[in-house]
Amino acid sequence: MDAKDRPKKVFLDANVVIRAGRPPGGMLIDRIVDLVKAEFVSVVTTDLTMAEVAKKHTDNDYKIVREVARPRFRALAHDVLGADLPQVEEKEIWKRLADKYRDETTRMFVRMKARTLSIDDVKPSVVFRAYNTNEGFFSGEGKRDQFPDAFIFERLKPEAKGDDPLIIVSDDGDFKVPAKAVEHLTLVRSISDLFKMFGFEVKEPDIFTYIDDNHDLIREMLEKQLAEWGLLATDVKDASIEQLGLSDITLSNLAAFDYGGESILVVGSAEMIVNVSYTHPDWETASYDSEDKILLPFRDVSGETEVTVDADFSMTILVDDDGKPSEIEDIEFRNDNFIYIDLNPDGWPYK
Repeated sequence: MDAKDRPKKVFLDANVVIRAGRPPGGMLIDRIVDLVKAEFVSVVTTDLTMAEVAKKHTDNDYKIVREVARPRFRALAHDVLGADLPQVEEKEIWKRLADKYRDETTRMFVRMKARTLSIDDVKPSVVFRAYNTNEGFFSGEGKRDQFPDAFIFERLKPEAKGDDPLIIVSDDGDFKVPAKAVEHLTLVRSISDLFKMFGFEVKEPDIFTYIDDNHDLIREMLEKQLAEWGLLATDVKDASIEQLGLSDITLSNLAAFDYGGESILVVGSAEMIVNVSYTHPDWETASYDSEDKILLPFRDVSGETEVTVDADFSMTILVDDDGKPSEIEDIEFRNDNFIYIDLNPDGWPYK
């Protein structure tokens, strides 16, 4: 096969895959799968990359569900909901989540027909030499944190060949320096940038006019998505948040991509103004138990407020026989970082 006809070899860094959605992946991963099926793209990954993806999703879910291990939480669930939750330890919750996401992450990369490279093929002496000489991934600060990426990069380097170059998709700035030193290797920051590189970006104004004309429908679809995800407070402990409604949205960083299919993929960012009610323990008047070294609140504080939620999203728009936008098929958030919000961005007097 001539080099020009060979599929473009692509590596998706863990941070990019994580932002594309939980396994089995969202719309961006679906488009990668389509390109793989069309033999336009071939995907390579590493065993360590897959492990990083699975661990991140495990961490995210564990932060939410670990409360089930607390006897107090199970007692409240029984009193309020009449639900008898099973007694389970935190380490068992972690194991179940880790097993779940390891299997689902593997299936996601199988969907992309990814060829998995083993980190064991990298000689540790190569990475430690760079560490000792402050080169490559170790040219800046935070040396210890760079070891996983350094091993991954060393394993990828042989994949960049004159007749079969490699494209790395990563928004990790630490890749910039080592990538410049490798011939036949290209670095892009996102899957969207990858599609632009391939020439799939749609420039016609019809798409963006259609989006403007359907602002209210998009707001309703985003509100439904947000309700399914829920919100967690980062600035006050043990807060319960209920979404009352999404009052307004502002869309930005929109880009549309089409490679000859029946729909167009739109990616962008949404700033959402959300009205919420909240209840949390009154930590300001709580007493301190010196024996157990914990605060014991005596009452709850409740109220309503308006919060700003920023989220990246993907949207598919169906097109008619003339290639004109005809219907919004689906919309989804691309990651779950946005669910963590500040109830009071000006700062609480307590946490």
